[in-house]
Amino acid sequence: MLSGDAPYDGGMTSAPSTPPSSVARAAWLGPVLRAVPAAISGLIITFTANHSPTLGLVMLGVFGLGSALVLAVSSVPLGAGEPLRSLQLGLAIIAGVAGAVALAVVTLMGAGLAMLLLVLGGYAVVAGGLELVWGIRHRGRCPFARDAMVIGAATLALAIVLALVGDSVSAVGFFGAYAVMLAIFLLIAGLSLKWSTPMKESTAS
Repeated sequence: MLSGDAPYDGGMTSAPSTPPSSVARAAWLGPVLRAVPAAISGLIITFTANHSPTLGLVMLGVFGLGSALVLAVSSVPLGAGEPLRSLQLGLAIIAGVAGAVALAVVTLMGAGLAMLLLVLGGYAVVAGGLELVWGIRHRGRCPFARDAMVIGAATLALAIVLALVGDSVSAVGFFGAYAVMLAIFLLIAGLSLKWSTPMKESTAS
C-alpha cells in the first residue's frame, strides 16, 4: 500500500497547476497596471476634438511604451516558469515596438492616415493574435486565460475595423474607444483576479 501511494502523491505535488502563493498574489498587478496607459490614451483621445493621424500615432506611442513598461515591471515577481510572465513579456515587446515606431513615424516622416492604419493595425493583429492564442492554450490552467481570450478577440476586432475605415476621425475614434474599454476590462479583471486568489489558495490546500 505504501509503495503504491508514493508515486501518486509525488505526481500530485509535482504538478504545476497551482502557482505559489506569492506568484498568485502578484498576478493581478499586470492587468491593473496595464489599464493605466490604456485609460490615459483613451481619455485624451475622447476629450480631443481633432482626431488627426498625428494624435492617433502619438497616443499609440504613449499607449505602447506605457504598456511595455508596466508589463515588463509587473512580470518580474511572476517567476521564470509562470505562463502569465511569458504573455506579459511578449505583449511588452510588441507594444514597445509599436509605440516606438509610432513616435518615430511622427518625428521623422510626418503623420499620415496610411501610416496610422499600418502601425496601429499591425499592432492589433500581432498583439491580439498572441493574447487570443495564449488564452486558448492556457484555458482551464490559468485564471487570466478567459480574460486574455476576450482581450485578444477585441484587439483583433479593432484590426478588422481599422481595415474598413477610410478616414482618420473614425480610426482614431475607434482606437480611443478600444483603449477606454480595454482599461475598464483590465481593471475589473485584475481586481477580480486579486479577490479570487485567497479563495483558490484555500481550496487548493
